[in-house]
Amino acid sequence: MDNITHTLVGVTLANGFYRSRVGKAAVPILAIASNLPDLDAVVVLSGDPRSVLLRRTFGHSLLLLPIWVLLLTWIFRRFYPRLQFRAILGLTALGAGLHLLFDLVNSFGVVLLWPLSQWRPELATVFIIDLTLTALLALPLLLCLPKSRRASLPGLSRISILAVAGYLLFCGGNHWLAERALAREAASFSPAPQFSYVFPEPLGPLRWRGVIRQGDIYHLSLIHSLSGELQPRGDVTTAVEDPAVQAVLATEPGRRLQRFFKAPVWEASEHNPGAHVTASDLRFRSLVLRRDPVFVFSFEVSPEGRVREQLHSSDFVRGR
Repeated sequence: MDNITHTLVGVTLANGFYRSRVGKAAVPILAIASNLPDLDAVVVLSGDPRSVLLRRTFGHSLLLLPIWVLLLTWIFRRFYPRLQFRAILGLTALGAGLHLLFDLVNSFGVVLLWPLSQWRPELATVFIIDLTLTALLALPLLLCLPKSRRASLPGLSRISILAVAGYLLFCGGNHWLAERALAREAASFSPAPQFSYVFPEPLGPLRWRGVIRQGDIYHLSLIHSLSGELQPRGDVTTAVEDPAVQAVLATEPGRRLQRFFKAPVWEASEHNPGAHVTASDLRFRSLVLRRDPVFVFSFEVSPEGRVREQLHSSDFVRGR
């Protein structure tokens, strides 16, 4: 989820439930704490595209997050000495925990057990930037801009939180419907597909990206969840068995990419001498928006099988 939405979650929650009990400090505490896990975004400063593999790792880990919460609580205590430590700790933990929840609902994954495990679960029910979700959270603040309406802010904030919860349930229901539609489509394939997955598309929860892999072919479709209609959107070939691709997969960077990607697409082309290999993920290739793929990694493979990675910082910067 984008940081504007994370911040609005904290602000809306504070205005609705905690400002009256804790005081005005609840707003900045929850606003900042709701962004705390994104401290692992510091990896972008390296300029290395491979750093994206560390996003949502050490900042989002359930094993390390208590340490970050305690450190931030200690910092807040310096600014708000009149507040009890446990009150600040509770607000900080709440904001950080909600950050994990809102990151889990989109399709990027959260490495919850880093560094012990690279498991990256995701619910994939909301696109990483959802304007409806952001608007629901911002609406109480916009409606209460006039001083005459400030007294309504707590009540409107509580309504906003309920509306957000309902919207997330609606997205989850549409994801389930899209999964059912894709499962019916996958059942018609022979032999049976090795992989099928539903990714959220931008601009609302009524359209989804269906991906079915059969051998080295991905079949793409745009799914309309309420009607169950599938619109074929072409096929994508992954050259995973190509010798040059196999040479890349034998390296540590190649294995890390294979673990990170959800629906990896490997492409190989002749590049005299040797071969040029690229890797991307259908997780980040929208059917609704026309844009270049993000998180595209390139390798050069010599005729002897030696692999040299090429870095593309522009792909890294465009991603999230």
